[in-house]
Amino acid sequence: MNEQKEVPREFTGKVIRFETTVEIPSASVVPQFSTLIPNPFSQGARRVWQRNRDAFLQLWKTELWPPFVEAVMTLAAFGFGLGGFVAGQVGGTTYLQFIAPGIIMSAVLFVASFECMFGTYIRMKIEKMFDAIIATPISLEEVVSAEITWAATRAGLTGSSVMVVLVVIQLIPSWWAILIVPVALLTGFMIASLSIIVTAFVPSINSYNYYITLGVIPMQLFSGIFFPVASMPEAFRWVVYFSPLYPAMQLTRALFNGQISWELLGYLVWLIALALVTYTLAVNTMRRRLIR
Repeated sequence: MNEQKEVPREFTGKVIRFETTVEIPSASVVPQFSTLIPNPFSQGARRVWQRNRDAFLQLWKTELWPPFVEAVMTLAAFGFGLGGFVAGQVGGTTYLQFIAPGIIMSAVLFVASFECMFGTYIRMKIEKMFDAIIATPISLEEVVSAEITWAATRAGLTGSSVMVVLVVIQLIPSWWAILIVPVALLTGFMIASLSIIVTAFVPSINSYNYYITLGVIPMQLFSGIFFPVASMPEAFRWVVYFSPLYPAMQLTRALFNGQISWELLGYLVWLIALALVTYTLAVNTMRRRLIR
């Protein structure tokens, strides 16, 4: 019996080739600086703001009272203590009334600064919250905007709390003082943006000592909070005029005493311009830090 050998058949099918193109971004690509001002109140930014609010409400027993108590103690020490040694009037008022609006802005300065320094750094580097959020449809710009608006909210609440104390002790002479609340919010927004810029560059949390010593403390001392600007030597007044807190301080003191004039419009425009510039810089510098 002859065995039949199977002859391999020739493959006649078609070969389907799949081609894919993968673009690998260059390591040298640097995020471009954008002059466009992001919307700080977008839906994503509001959601992150709500997250920060909820976290604050869980820790309110340890987070709410320290800035408020510190402001009240400063008012008591400088207004009632040091004020007793100040003879006559300062800027047309008693020293206690002179320093009261300054204490409001001082509280706004420290709350907004520390929230966007240590608070933002911990959420960004230690808790890795930024990495988790930007993995969702929420953008990096919205995360940074929420950090700034939340710090402004906390600063506004602290400033308003100090105003309540001033109302209770009957120290506010004018109803125009109610407008200090939006000024405090705007100032907190600007100061928080400055702190975000610093956070974008610090290599470690200990590096904030430089900004506190060379930035926050000089703003508190040389913005007209504790003494009139006119009392400084004319050659050194430029230090006060360059302080970002100076226009806010001028607005607050004028509203506190009911001294309304067209000059305040210039200070308001000055403050708004500072807020927009620092906010744009804050978003761009944080983008460069996180996307590289």
